[in-house]
Amino acid sequence: MPLSEADRRAKLQEIQDLAQGSEEFEGGVTFQDDLDALVVGDWAFFAVDEIGDLALSFHLDSHPVAVARLTRFLVQHDVPFVLHESFTVDEDDQIVFESDTGADLPDK
Repeated sequence: MPLSEADRRAKLQEIQDLAQGSEEFEGGVTFQDDLDALVVGDWAFFAVDEIGDLALSFHLDSHPVAVARLTRFLVQHDVPFVLHESFTVDEDDQIVFESDTGADLPDK
């Protein structure tokens, strides 16, 4: 059964509360209403996927140390999450996932 909107927001609010004062969330954390997601700086975001899991995605150019610090922090605080595919942002400020760009590749 899919999570309600209130349950999704509550899950994201827990992460936002946990992020307060933490260096691992480099660039701060803001709630993005149009995405129903928490945005970490300009390099990662959290969303709740269709089955209710907390999904974490990183910008393709994210620094590996920042990624490692954030994921280690989540593990140390027993925050269950799924690592989602990486993304970029196009010229229209739209998020584009790797699988979106892979559709343009010829079959092998």
